[in-house]
Amino acid sequence: MHRKLTSVLLALGTMLLTASGAYSQATKKVTYGKSSFTIYEPLDLPPTSTTGFRPEAPGYTLKSSLYGPGTYYCYAPGNVPKTDYKCILNEIHEWICYRPDYVKQYFAERGYTPMKQKDMKKMSGKTRLPQSGLMYQIGDKKWLYFNIYGLENCGPRPWDSNEEHVLQAAFIEEIPQVTDTVLDRIYRFWNDGVRFTEYAGVSQSNFHTKPSAPSDKNPNFFAIGDMLKPEKGFYSLTFENGPEPTYLWHSYADVVTKNLKKPDFDANGMAGYFDLYAAFKYHFDIVKVKDKLYVMYTAQEMLLHDIYPGWTWQRLMKENIENEKQRKAAEEQIKKENAKAFEMLYNEMFK
Repeated sequence: MHRKLTSVLLALGTMLLTASGAYSQATKKVTYGKSSFTIYEPLDLPPTSTTGFRPEAPGYTLKSSLYGPGTYYCYAPGNVPKTDYKCILNEIHEWICYRPDYVKQYFAERGYTPMKQKDMKKMSGKTRLPQSGLMYQIGDKKWLYFNIYGLENCGPRPWDSNEEHVLQAAFIEEIPQVTDTVLDRIYRFWNDGVRFTEYAGVSQSNFHTKPSAPSDKNPNFFAIGDMLKPEKGFYSLTFENGPEPTYLWHSYADVVTKNLKKPDFDANGMAGYFDLYAAFKYHFDIVKVKDKLYVMYTAQEMLLHDIYPGWTWQRLMKENIENEKQRKAAEEQIKKENAKAFEMLYNEMFK
């Protein structure tokens, strides 16, 4: 009995990792056994603040002969769903597709000069923060970064062009090393993703510290997938009271407070769409550089870049579509086989 339950819970864990790694659709109902649950429900939180720096028109609306139907980048710029929800993520994505000359002129007209590469390297400290590229300090402890990439398949001969465009844009801010501040950023990124994209997930697990075992009564990491209940926290499992598992609930704040004291504090997240033709996906990072803590929000293009030689975007997309079908089939099979375990889990989470 114990072995069977362990197998079921392992499958359940795999399913939850799929939900927070491939992630799940925002605000939907799921049914397991005799119970239905609404997951990906937004919280009553304000959007992550915008910067006020935006181009005259979203880059994805620009007309170009270098990408789009009939070119190597045939699906670019991709689909951008309409939304009235405004946050930092869908502000910075408006810079993608612009040429670097436009970006430089925009900031020069407002009195800003690019950061020196040596200053960027010093600031990043060999973390995920940018070490090169085009970056501006736009305020006290605030920066905007633009990843410039030269598209190599815009000319008559493959891999023989260098048409530079912005393919990533990021907002970076130094924040206090205070638990409430960090949790606020984590919760609001997840909430932004739920509000205007189809999936969102965040995790906090220090970069070099080995994560504790799932059964640990004092876990040193957590992951937020299809549900976020700040007042309830997250769970681990124990079988100490017999074959039936017992859920142990833990505070997000306790984990963050302890981990902030360590030099390798780290958090990351992702939000985006299941649409394989979506223009963007979004990343979230909190990294520690010596005695400073930075949060970074990144928007990344999905269809405007070079792929490996010998492949075409049509061939790649055909394979992606097939892989997505297989992933969905495997997910449905796991859900079907472990419906009772899922029902037990969600009933516990919704108590």
